Amino acid sequence: MAGTSFKTVSRVINDDPAVREETRARVLEAIEELGYRPNSAARTMRSQRSGVIGFISDRVTTQPHSGDILRGAQQVADAHDKVLMVVNIDRDAGFRHRQRALDILLERRAEGLIYACDYHREVELPKEMGMVPSVLANGFASGAIRVPTFLPDEQQAALEVTRFLLAQGHRRIAYLGLNPRLAAASLRQAGYRQALEEAGIKVDEALIHPALVGAPDGDERSTVEEAIDRLLANSPRPTAILCGQDSTAMQLYLALAGRGLGVGRDLAVASFDDQRPISTFLTPGLTTMRLPHLEMGRQAMHCLLAGSREATTVRLPFVRIERESHLVAGLSPRSPLSESAVSDGPRQ
Repeated sequence: MAGTSFKTVSRVINDDPAVREETRARVLEAIEELGYRPNSAARTMRSQRSGVIGFISDRVTTQPHSGDILRGAQQVADAHDKVLMVVNIDRDAGFRHRQRALDILLERRAEGLIYACDYHREVELPKEMGMVPSVLANGFASGAIRVPTFLPDEQQAALEVTRFLLAQGHRRIAYLGLNPRLAAASLRQAGYRQALEEAGIKVDEALIHPALVGAPDGDERSTVEEAIDRLLANSPRPTAILCGQDSTAMQLYLALAGRGLGVGRDLAVASFDDQRPISTFLTPGLTTMRLPHLEMGRQAMHCLLAGSREATTVRLPFVRIERESHLVAGLSPRSPLSESAVSDGPRQ
């Protein structure tokens, strides 16, 4: 239809700059009129490269707070002209469901694999991930297979947000932590403790409570109501409460309102994750540490495309998002702490 050779058409499709503009326009017009698409299977046979990157979503695509891992990976894949093929797996469906997902990707000659988890947790990687370039995002491997791994820096985030509350003048900071069964629980609490110890403040165990107990994927239940009563019974009571996650902060707002207390008026509140729409819909807006999910997806994809096979672990920083929940009238920032006693983390 274009009146050229097959070779010229191929050169146009592959954006060869040596093709004359008049010829290129004629070929592109024919392509559009015919609705032509290159045969990816034929290209794969010829080049032995599929251009496909497999993304194994271990509930990432079904959870609103972790979807940015996929978005970050997609951004980098697009920039490198790669096709991201996403398969969602469900732990409850068992081994055969995961194996089928892997078979789908490998049968389509995926050049590499990204395994991403919905939250920071342990995962046993399939043996196939040791046979092709692979990376792990938001999880850590427990079995024999080891690959480059990208994790959120939970402890450093807790250290920074606690330092931030200290710099606002708070000396009595309570902590409503994550479910103790989660990997991030001990890390976030360790950062909280470290910040207090750095400031010369003795950790008061009466101010530390888990906000959730039970199996995370089963009979998990909230303990916020009981915890807030215990915290308010302390003398002196806390002036700030750090929550292990934004959903706990939302429950805390309601629990305090039911007791005639207001966030930003009677107590300061800060949290982790920046889970939308919770963090923006609460009034006052929630000051929180944003999980680095987007950057995690980007770096995982960059690592995969670079061909790195070394089983290193990279911990990515959170970003502090300041709204109004950390402000309490009557408290003077950086008092009674000195500038040298407390250092700020990053802010947006």
